[in-house]
Amino acid sequence: MDSLESMLRRMEELLRAVEGLADADRSAVFEFLDGIDTLHRNALIDLARQLPEETLASLRDGSDAVAWLFDAYGIGIDEHAAAEHALDQIRPYIHSHGGNVELLDVTDGIVKLRLAGACAGCSASAMTLTDGIEQALREHMPGFVGVEAEQEEAKPHPPPGPVLVELRSSPPEEWR
Repeated sequence: MDSLESMLRRMEELLRAVEGLADADRSAVFEFLDGIDTLHRNALIDLARQLPEETLASLRDGSDAVAWLFDAYGIGIDEHAAAEHALDQIRPYIHSHGGNVELLDVTDGIVKLRLAGACAGCSASAMTLTDGIEQALREHMPGFVGVEAEQEEAKPHPPPGPVLVELRSSPPEEWR
């Protein structure tokens, strides 16, 4: 495991170095990495569909690197249960604002949700979706790829309670 941990640490160092590149270079590198990630994800999902669960479990148990890779891409996990667990982390916040989130489906890392209650039609629901729900899914659901959300039909309205305004210590980059 030590060599795997060393390799992962080195990859994090390299990622930090890439983040320091000029915008155009950084964008090209991340587009390249996203392409590799998509290729690996699709190939692993296709392979996993062809193998019995016992074989996947044996492969996972036989190698720390394989276990890490399977976890990173959500191979051999119950996506629905993992997504439900992730949503349970954010539900108290959503409920405190009079809203609700319902898990509709999970397929290949894409989580389909329905926002309801005060969330439906709320002008802040997009921020809740991005900042809260997607964050919870990223942290608690291996293999998370993205969210597709549908909302109940509701008249647009401001969020309940006070609206927080983001304060910046410097103007946004596009203002310079």
